[in-house]
Amino acid sequence: MTARTKKPQPTPKRTRFSILSKGLRRKRGEMNSVEAQYAALLNANENVATWWFEPFSLTLSHPTEGQPARYTPDFLVLMTDGTTYVDDVKASKGFDDKASIVRIKTAAELYPLWIFRTVYKLPKKNGGGWERHEV
Repeated sequence: MTARTKKPQPTPKRTRFSILSKGLRRKRGEMNSVEAQYAALLNANENVATWWFEPFSLTLSHPTEGQPARYTPDFLVLMTDGTTYVDDVKASKGFDDKASIVRIKTAAELYPLWIFRTVYKLPKKNGGGWERHEV
């Protein structure tokens, strides 16, 4: 009997954001611990009517060749007064990478119906909590 060897996997195709973005580290639809904490905060807030996690992916560009640039927000939050927020949750304030900043700002310009925010988890040594910044 001969030993089976695994077929080598192809190298992932590089995109225009490959250098800037750290890439997806978990499966789509699965929250990391910071996102789960933010979801708990949304559930406890009586002013939040409902929320969705990674509800859709927005197209940011239509290049003639290659894949379009896309942005998938972490949360879509509908408030009881009808205001809709698109929240991108970050583990800490210094956690931004250049690609995510560009994507959020571009999405805010292209889709003015919603209010785009970056939400940062504050360290416990600074009192904890959350800080929100509208884009």
